[in-house]
Amino acid sequence: MTPQNILFVDDSPMVLSLLERTLTQEAFTLHTANTPKEALQVLKQHPIDVVVSDLLMPGLDGITFLRMIKKDYPHIVRIILSGHLHTQSILSAINQVGVFRFLTKPLELDDDSLKKILYEALDQAQLNRSSQYADQNVAHGLSVFIDSILNAPYRPYVLLDDQHIVTAVHAALAELYPVGSSLRHPDREGIQLTAHSLYIPYGESESSDPDLYTLDTLTVGHSSLRLIRLSEIA
Repeated sequence: MTPQNILFVDDSPMVLSLLERTLTQEAFTLHTANTPKEALQVLKQHPIDVVVSDLLMPGLDGITFLRMIKKDYPHIVRIILSGHLHTQSILSAINQVGVFRFLTKPLELDDDSLKKILYEALDQAQLNRSSQYADQNVAHGLSVFIDSILNAPYRPYVLLDDQHIVTAVHAALAELYPVGSSLRHPDREGIQLTAHSLYIPYGESESSDPDLYTLDTLTVGHSSLRLIRLSEIA
């Protein structure tokens, strides 16, 4: 299992020392920083999953600090720890930072509520990482998909969504298969390119006749795109 890391940021050494003593036996690695500047250095050196930060600190306020984390480390779960929360602070945090929880000082350390919140935050961070990784894979796949079109401009193509509606088409085929039209076969389970007398079953994942056309499929989330490239214009 990948080690999990939590960073507490507070200008009170007493608070940080108390947290270190309380959480020393937990299944995550605890990091501390007295200022946002120190915290940014920790973030560069360690794969932090959760940041728990005070709001009122010298040099850089907590909202600005957490907003920077949201921008540069979007997978990190953000928690506010403060003894000075008021309505405006809460609204600012919700609108600008997207906090996971608000914790107030003094912390109740004689029960398991803090630990429960921290482990829930670690679980959310893991989900965030998985989602970010999936998004990166989709972006890479889409980039390769688009490159396959751009690198072969002489091959007329039709791009279909998962409802078999034309979403993009080569200029040479625009009149035959206009954007927004359906290529669903009226009677059979497949795609029909009428002008080319071409039928492609739904279950087909690659071309069964590469001399006539090639077929590529890209899955994006729960949807998919199909790129049909023809060897010639009808």
